[in-house]
Amino acid sequence: LVTPLSSEGQLLPVQQRQQLLPRDISSHVIDSLEEDKKYTVSIYAVYPEGPSKPVSVVGKTCKFISLAQNPIIMFIYINRKAREHQADHSLLCHVIVYNLPKFTFACVCGMCLIVKLVPVHQFLVQNATTDTVQARWASVKGATGYRLTWASTEGHIENINLGDNFNFYMIQGLHTGSEYTITINPIFGDTEGPITTAKIKTLESSSVQTLKVSAVSTSTAVVSWNSVPGATGYRLAWRPTPEFVGRDRPRQLALNTSTTQYQLKNVAHDTEYVLTLYVLFGAAVGPGIAATFRTSPLGYVSNFKVTSYTSTTIDVAWSPIVGATEYKLSWKTENSKPQVQYLDRSILFHRLKDLNPQSTYTVTICAVYGNSEGPEISLSHDFEFIMIREVKVEDIGVNSFTLSWKKAPGASGYKISWIPFLGGDEKSHVVSADFASYTIRNLRESSAYKIQVSSMVGSREGSAVLVTARTLDLPKVEGFVALNTTDNSTVLNWTRVAGASGYRLSWRHISVFDTKTEFLGPGFTYYKISDLLYGRTYLFTIRPLYGEVEGPISTMYQRICKTLSKLFD
Repeated sequence: LVTPLSSEGQLLPVQQRQQLLPRDISSHVIDSLEEDKKYTVSIYAVYPEGPSKPVSVVGKTCKFISLAQNPIIMFIYINRKAREHQADHSLLCHVIVYNLPKFTFACVCGMCLIVKLVPVHQFLVQNATTDTVQARWASVKGATGYRLTWASTEGHIENINLGDNFNFYMIQGLHTGSEYTITINPIFGDTEGPITTAKIKTLESSSVQTLKVSAVSTSTAVVSWNSVPGATGYRLAWRPTPEFVGRDRPRQLALNTSTTQYQLKNVAHDTEYVLTLYVLFGAAVGPGIAATFRTSPLGYVSNFKVTSYTSTTIDVAWSPIVGATEYKLSWKTENSKPQVQYLDRSILFHRLKDLNPQSTYTVTICAVYGNSEGPEISLSHDFEFIMIREVKVEDIGVNSFTLSWKKAPGASGYKISWIPFLGGDEKSHVVSADFASYTIRNLRESSAYKIQVSSMVGSREGSAVLVTARTLDLPKVEGFVALNTTDNSTVLNWTRVAGASGYRLSWRHISVFDTKTEFLGPGFTYYKISDLLYGRTYLFTIRPLYGEVEGPISTMYQRICKTLSKLFD
């Protein structure tokens, strides 16, 4: 409706004119108007059951042909309850009045449409952690924002207003194992649309409680864990620890919710790995749990020794190697070319025949893996000397080996030598003929060594018997738990580790990577950490220190509100 106004501002209905526009029109030029005159322009939506309440704007034509510097812009919103029979509809109309050429002006509707106040569809709420749920929804056309509300069964209610560009939100700070009602409604300007409701119960536990690594070989390891209720899957990641960076690349994979065991393959030999298992809840990633393991040295033949000999033969034996396809055995004197014999992997004994009794032989063996050969192990045999028998590793410690042997008649002493399997300085020690055992000390923890024992006659050294052994891992912290947890602090307790020179204690929120660390003396068995966030879950780790060497890691997760702690291996 276009109605002129008198000079006193009164409507002149006699001169009123009316036009019916198609519903897909959003702008219209009104022409044939009088110069320098005010008009009222009213727009209303037409429904089958009748028209809506109109919105109006006043404009004035110009004396000159020009465009206005600042167009008049008016936002008009018709309450959806203006008509009871149209309670689910509203008219949103941007009316822009321009001073156009003489006798005309335009009423431009930036958005002139009937918007049905529809609810949010595809509203999905999923668990993320024990204190967090993720809400996702499909965008509502025409909505200027959303109001997300969550309420506990105890009546605690919180809400947040989000912009129209949001289609998901992480609701944090919830109570473990509690039921919540989550609602969302679109907002259209100053009016709220219909509410969509979902209910969810937060998780009792959102992380794996038990993570174990077993059946570790040179290139494989079996990882197992307990299932997490509500999880949609798991993400397993492994990489070398900082000390072994470069030995292998970081890797990860996704597993379905029914999987609670997985075999890692093609990992590097003699390498320490840190393994992390994350729980998946749809698109959300829950907290991770970590463990470390170390693979065995790559396929070296262990317990390679001479079991007996005659004037022209030498019998050698060895222990089986997992994964070997065959064994390569070679022998030679100082001035001869090596003779080579390939043996099936089921063979653990071989007799060398037709040997020269006046010569010293070097016998070498290595495991073969397809087209690749493992490291070699060698020993020497001199027919003029009586060989030491029954050489054994009686005791293995973190930094020591204790050897024993059967005395050789006529020997004036015994020489014990040892060298790290992967290379390094060889060390040796000579004991008198009265000795039948010896303890090698000051070895490196978690390391493999080649050890040889040979008889001595004066200054001459006889044939050596070779054995291999590996020192134990350093002790880890046991009894790592959280006690006396408040709304912003917790006290960590652990059992003292004998021989440790101190402890490295670290913690971080599970959602961030910024880690705080404290170095504590050997006398500490507890430590209080403050300034923590209420309702959040933290990862705590501790390692014993042995001088400049760090021991194995112990890991624990703790939610700051009540004590729910467990030590993870």
